[in-house]
Amino acid sequence: MTPARRDDLVRALGARVLIYRSSMDAEAVTDPQALLWVRELMTIVVDPSTDPGAVRTIADLHLCRSLVLGPELGREDAAVAAALERFGGQAPAGDDADTETVEADRRVAAAYREACESAAAAQRDPEPALLERALRATEAAVGVVPVRLRPLRATVLALRGMVLRQRYERGGDARDLGDAITALREAEAAAGDGHPDRTRILSTLGAALRERHDHGGGLDDVLEAVRVARAAVTAGDAADRGGRLHNLGLALRRRHESTGDATDLDEAVAVHREAVALTPSGHRDHGLLQQGLADALRVRHERHGHAPDFEARLAALEAAVAVGRGDTGGEQPHGPTRSAALLALATALAERHRVTGRGADAERAESLLRAASAALPPRHPRHALIHYERGLLLGRRDRTGSAAALRAAAFHEAATPRLRLRAAHAWARGAMEAGRPDEAMTAYGQAVAQLPALVPRHLAPADAERALADTRGLASDAAACALAVGDAPGALALLELGRGILLGQGMKDHDQLAELRSHAPESAARLEWLRGRLDAGDEEASSDRRHALAAEWDDLLAGIRAREGFEDFMRPRRSAHPLPPGIEGPVVLVNVSRHRCDALVITAEGLEAVALPGLTLPEVLERTVAFLGALDRLREADATDFLTGPSAEAELHGHLGWLWDRVTGPVLDSLGLGVPSGGRPPRIWWIPTGPLAFLPLHAAGHHEEGAGRTVLDRAVSSYAPTVRALGLTRRRTHGTPAPSVLVVAVPEAPAARPLPRAAEEAAVVAGMLTGARLLTGAAATRDAVVASLSDHTWLHFCGHGAAEPATASGSRLLVHDHLDHPLTVAGVSRLDLPSAELAYLSACTTARSGFTTMDEALHLAGGLHLAGFRHVLGSLWEIDDTVALRVAERVYAGLGAPEPVADRAAHALHDAVRETRDRYPSTPSLWAAYIHVGP
Repeated sequence: MTPARRDDLVRALGARVLIYRSSMDAEAVTDPQALLWVRELMTIVVDPSTDPGAVRTIADLHLCRSLVLGPELGREDAAVAAALERFGGQAPAGDDADTETVEADRRVAAAYREACESAAAAQRDPEPALLERALRATEAAVGVVPVRLRPLRATVLALRGMVLRQRYERGGDARDLGDAITALREAEAAAGDGHPDRTRILSTLGAALRERHDHGGGLDDVLEAVRVARAAVTAGDAADRGGRLHNLGLALRRRHESTGDATDLDEAVAVHREAVALTPSGHRDHGLLQQGLADALRVRHERHGHAPDFEARLAALEAAVAVGRGDTGGEQPHGPTRSAALLALATALAERHRVTGRGADAERAESLLRAASAALPPRHPRHALIHYERGLLLGRRDRTGSAAALRAAAFHEAATPRLRLRAAHAWARGAMEAGRPDEAMTAYGQAVAQLPALVPRHLAPADAERALADTRGLASDAAACALAVGDAPGALALLELGRGILLGQGMKDHDQLAELRSHAPESAARLEWLRGRLDAGDEEASSDRRHALAAEWDDLLAGIRAREGFEDFMRPRRSAHPLPPGIEGPVVLVNVSRHRCDALVITAEGLEAVALPGLTLPEVLERTVAFLGALDRLREADATDFLTGPSAEAELHGHLGWLWDRVTGPVLDSLGLGVPSGGRPPRIWWIPTGPLAFLPLHAAGHHEEGAGRTVLDRAVSSYAPTVRALGLTRRRTHGTPAPSVLVVAVPEAPAARPLPRAAEEAAVVAGMLTGARLLTGAAATRDAVVASLSDHTWLHFCGHGAAEPATASGSRLLVHDHLDHPLTVAGVSRLDLPSAELAYLSACTTARSGFTTMDEALHLAGGLHLAGFRHVLGSLWEIDDTVALRVAERVYAGLGAPEPVADRAAHALHDAVRETRDRYPSTPSLWAAYIHVGP
């Protein structure tokens, strides 16, 4: 052999390494010819210490092969590369460039090995110190491996993402999960299509996105999780296909739970079954895959009630537990995996016990829960879920220990906010049913305290609504508990904390911001910028970007609150008196709960609870459904149907009388508000809770008697979403410039029935007001309306409004281009109009709440109020356009047109509605819909 042959072999092997590193062509290093060249080169280089260059080339080839083959198959190549490194020696003296290259390569190889070894150790052993070592090692490897070595960089980024995700799963810090997703995205980009770890990177990224959806509820995360998991299944070969199918099934199930698409659920069951079939019973992941199938079957059984799904779920869970016992042979799952299988089977048996009452199921479920707890490390987050399930099971069996178990789950530091809430709520209800209201108060307080955490700032509006959907009535139940122990201030505090969560996020306290600007202008500017970006919704920012912005918001807010004098910045202001300053009349919160119903009445003298013993939650629900049904019959009635109108109107009258007898009459009597003998009626503010938000408290009464037993004849009514919101709007101060009025009319919105009187109404209103600007027809687009609002302090809109009961943030005004660019509640709420005074929405259902978020004021009137309009006039249901024109004329006359005053809004609307009532006493659908929101 000649030295020339040695050089040829080194160049040939180096070329293969270069091809792989630049193009990720795996065949370049896995080709058997490469190993033949290695063997030949090693026969030439008898003493490795004499030819470090050749040794480094061979080590490089084996290192690349280890990347291609993966941690298992490539273990031998990685060991060879590590063993050869010590023979690499130093570059020839005087060659500084080569010396630097050698040292750089050595640092890269050492960092890569340390990252691989530490990540594997952390995966095998739950010891926290090993996990922290892995985090440090993977961070160092990412910092050392240059961008040009794309395959190696993709691998270390993937390791980094996996270790971060592991820490999230153990500690529950959402920032770890966000960092993991960032690292895995970078790994996917660096890997390209040919990387040997591509399918593993995709599958892990999909799992991390799904977990972030579970933690924060964002729909965009689960949509992407399905896409990425499907790509992992498609891109991969037969190796570990079962695991990738498992991840796809989990993502499909989550997407079904968010969207309700039944095809997702059926596909999830199918792919989970395929995953189980592909993985032999002795495989270490067999039990995990059986659990995935069982979860999909559980959801489908809950949706459709098919008994075969429940039985198949039990069979899958029994198989998963059998793996943990070693019944199937093969490698045993580690503690957390086995614990999950035991917990899942216990939950299924507890559900069957609830239906059948079989004591054997309950006994075995308790035993399984004890075993599930014993299989976990002491501080593992799953202990909270085990406590929760055990508490429910004991409660159903009337056994001691239920309250203690639920309390342990409710206060578990590693539990998710949603689990803490559910545990606390169950604990509270059990305590109330057992006659322990003081204990229930503690539990309810913990439950309500979790509500803000369910809707972090990064969520899009629809996602936030979904996150709060199953908490309906919680704050009202908590307040009822407080009233049961005689704590009216506590009841008010719970209602203020537990209602209007989304409203509170969007409130713009300009006084506090102005104070912050004077002390920390940079922090104030950054806070406003962040709010603008977060309020922009999912139209302008990706999920990753919104998570990052929300994290910065939280950090900045914490820093501001650490400043002296700003401890309560953007929190409800503490006051010695619950009545907001400047409010000239009582504020009445009507609380409707399963436990009891009361009115909390706030006056200048203080706070008083007025019991409403004749009111019950079931009857309120029944009356609300009937009331809305009567309105629907009126809307759908044919012009030739002469019976529907009178009968439906009579039913509405009956409901208004019931509202008086059960709610408003007792409240007004307690306040001593009778029919005024002269002068203007007093003001009153209503804050209804729960389903009462759909009913017109301001119009309650026996209107056909003529004896004054009506709210309209005794008081001028306004509404507010919360006491805090009312106080904020009242505190705002302005100069007294003449109002600048924008009148918008859309008489013929696309895909909507024409409103022939809308154009006439717009012309009449514009003619009554000095300098009003008219925006009508095709010119009334969303962007034109939004842009014009910043230049005007008053808005009058006449056209269609559309309420979305299921997703209230999507309720909208039908501007001319509403099909492509709707003007929604979410969009309106984001506006910041600090000088806005009055908005008059002469449109249908602009003040109707959503069914899933009754206590959030998610309607168009509430959105404009949040944007800055101090006074908003809206409607609870569809209004007649002819009557709407007459009411508008009367309102603006009462406001003092041609130079109207916004603070006359409540009286002006009251007078217009009362006058219409007197004209059409038998048709409350024409006049009872109009409401005023504001101070």
